[in-house]
Parts: sequence; structure tokens; C-alpha cells
Amino acid sequence: MSVFSAEIKEHVATAADVTATTIDFSFPYQVGAVSVSVRTTAGVAKAWDGAVAVAGSVVTVDNTGTVDWAATDVVTVVAGRAN
Repeated sequence: MSVFSAEIKEHVATAADVTATTIDFSFPYQVGAVSVSVRTTAGVAKAWDGAVAVAGSVVTVDNTGTVDWAATDVVTVVAGRAN
């Protein structure tokens, strides 16, 4: 039997995040699986299509797609522990 453990982190994007085009999320373990979603502060899902990179315990979300997050949008990362 396999048990999956994950942690959820949310971040409200700032103007500085938009300018930097990336947000880093740190987790207390090596990340093996990631899901990212973006919604407005009103709760409306955005069709965000940027890039996601994983380097050990850090997930970097990059705003390089055609639908970007904006300041005050909520970026949610669900990161599962690597086996």
C-alpha cells in the first residue's frame, strides 16, 4: 500500500512578485509531485499556464505563460513528498 502525503501553501501575489515573474515555495521535504492553481481574490479560477520547476524542496512558479497571475491573485501549490 502506498501513502501519499502533501502540503498546501497559498500566497497572495504582490506587485513585486509580478515584476519578478517568479514565486518560490519552500517545503520541509523533497518534492516529488506538484499541482498549481491560480484564482482571483473573488475566488474565480484563472487558466494560468506558466511554468513550474522543482529543485529539491523548493517549487518555483514562473509567470511566463499567456495567462499570468496579477497582484492580489492567490497562487496555491500542492506539493507531494518524493518517495
